[in-house]
Amino acid sequence: MISGIGPKEAELLAALGATGERVFTTAEISMALSISSSFASKLVRQLATKKKLVRIEKGRYLLVPVEAWASQKYMEEGIIVGSRLIEPSYLSYWTALSFYGWTEQVSSTVFIAATKKKRELLAGGIRYLFVHLRPNRFFGFSEQWRNDRKIVIAEKEKAIVDCLDLPKYCGDITEAAKGLWNGRNEFDWDKLISYALRTENGAINKRLGYLMDALEIKKANVRRELAKHLTAGYVPLNPGGDRNGRYSSEWRVLVNTDPEGLTEWRSH
Repeated sequence: MISGIGPKEAELLAALGATGERVFTTAEISMALSISSSFASKLVRQLATKKKLVRIEKGRYLLVPVEAWASQKYMEEGIIVGSRLIEPSYLSYWTALSFYGWTEQVSSTVFIAATKKKRELLAGGIRYLFVHLRPNRFFGFSEQWRNDRKIVIAEKEKAIVDCLDLPKYCGDITEAAKGLWNGRNEFDWDKLISYALRTENGAINKRLGYLMDALEIKKANVRRELAKHLTAGYVPLNPGGDRNGRYSSEWRVLVNTDPEGLTEWRSH
């Protein structure tokens, strides 16, 4: 028996430890121990008070491993927690750029794409931001391993498409350019184009074409395919910027950011 821990609390901790999972809900506890939801809620509240669990949000908790009980300082890696906060969902945007090693910028926010709306959370100093996607844009993700935990994250090609779709969630268009450049030898370019078209946002093709030229990524067949699908009208390269800048007639893009800023980081 662990000092200060009651029999039922110990049973709960043992059951959680056996699953190998760190994040769980009171509903899952209720089913696992065959107890009422009210009793499950009581148990997790007690264990949270004793610093054996960390509350993430209402009804959802994080198991503190035994080795961290003495220090009482522990928080699971943000992307692992983020993978368990809403279903269905996948990690993307700045979080995916960081996971694939395409940006040196560290964000304290975990970006999660989901088909349901959910308010952002703050837990353990980490902000969890949920990006609501229409069903036709919810695709292009797979299971990956982070240490000994499975996460669901955007495929490399979809990560870039998502960033070009909504650059504000990857920092800005410059971070999207970094991702495109750093991942250029890792992409399945046919898949990237198909994902861009499947998302049904013409702005993605325009931004992709412009950035490929700015970064001097020589993919003639990709350029031709993108050019075939250009929609009418101009789109801002940086949707969060002002409406001042020059126009690229070739890609129908308003270049409303410093063009040199899109590439100067390559020399650092």
